[in-house]
Amino acid sequence: MIEQETALPATAPAEEARWSWPPLFGLLEVQFGAAVGYLQTAVPYWLAKDGMPLAEIGVLSGTAFSPHAWKLLWVPLIDLGPWRRVWYGVSTLLTAVLILACAVFPEPGQHLGLFTLLLTALQAAATTAHAALNGLMATTSKPSDKGRTGGWQMAGNVGSTALMGALAIFLASRFSRQVAGIVLSTLVLASGAGIFWITERHDPATAPTGPLLRAAVDRVKSIVVDLAKTAFSRDGLIMLILCLAPVSCGALTNLFSAMAGAYQVPEHTVELVSGLGMGITGALGSLAGGWLSDRMNRKLAYALMGGATALCAFAMAAGPMTTSTYIWGSLAYSLANGAGFAAFAGMVLEMVSEGAAVTTKYSLFVAASNFAISYTTALDGHASEFRDIGTRATIAADGLITLVGISIVALIFALFLRKKPAATPTTA
Repeated sequence: MIEQETALPATAPAEEARWSWPPLFGLLEVQFGAAVGYLQTAVPYWLAKDGMPLAEIGVLSGTAFSPHAWKLLWVPLIDLGPWRRVWYGVSTLLTAVLILACAVFPEPGQHLGLFTLLLTALQAAATTAHAALNGLMATTSKPSDKGRTGGWQMAGNVGSTALMGALAIFLASRFSRQVAGIVLSTLVLASGAGIFWITERHDPATAPTGPLLRAAVDRVKSIVVDLAKTAFSRDGLIMLILCLAPVSCGALTNLFSAMAGAYQVPEHTVELVSGLGMGITGALGSLAGGWLSDRMNRKLAYALMGGATALCAFAMAAGPMTTSTYIWGSLAYSLANGAGFAAFAGMVLEMVSEGAAVTTKYSLFVAASNFAISYTTALDGHASEFRDIGTRATIAADGLITLVGISIVALIFALFLRKKPAATPTTA
């Protein structure tokens, strides 16, 4: 008995020391933002400048971004063992190497197939590191810090995506595309070094026992059971509905650059707003949304941030079609969207923090959310044809679609998420 009492104080601080510092996840997300920003912003700009038709650029981008959709085919491998830090480290190293390879690739327009393959491999490496980081967030962040952790991670995601893409274009215009690749690769490696400050937590119940093959089979079974148990549980189904509903998709961020002509916005202003402006406001919104979601029901915070995004869309739709409206409308929407993304991350982290399939479960809910972003973007675009209203109809439709999503959340709250009455105490 004496040994037990003296052992507890010694183990408690060690366990407490394993919780990760939330800002670290913003730093570790830079590798993902660099890879996505490079393909999303820099590559299309350079290829168009080289005279490549927009149709070919679209095919290249769609193909290269595809690993973000079918990563679910290999993400469960990350859950097979206690090696998420290794997955992140190796994938981040590959990300840096592939950015450099793409940057020094000679005449990409004449070797489009090989260039597309390199870009696709780049996104596969980056999204694998991103998935491993999501698993580490879920298992190493303090329960009371889930929202703040998600806020920092989304700040790194949204901010670095915009900033890294703009930085690549800036460096290429001042020096060369090769210099841009070297700088981005160096930043990826430098930020990825933060993984050494993450202590991976190991669940003794999932430790492999017995022969290696038997342990691997048991682990696979555990992952499948945990994934099915979560996905088909009451809370899991509710979470899937929330992710699939258009609550805080931020779909207009995919269309703002295409709207610039309707607002008579100069090209330099579009670059500045889409890069530095939306990078900073998105990051600030993410930090604010993460802070808020730790202080209230995280599902409610997600709905409130969606409401703020809708209000920004309605205000922009009602404003005059001027450059000023484009600037403040885009930045305000980006701020609210960053907060919504952070609330989403905190909500999902709260749901998937335990079990054998942490990384796979997180990726499942993110995939559902990405589907919502895709169909909302498509609906927003088609709305421009409504009575030939054009851009205003697209922006207003985004707000209306978001309100429909929030109504779904409100219905779920009313039907399923009400606080259960406390049980009446019994007397002996």
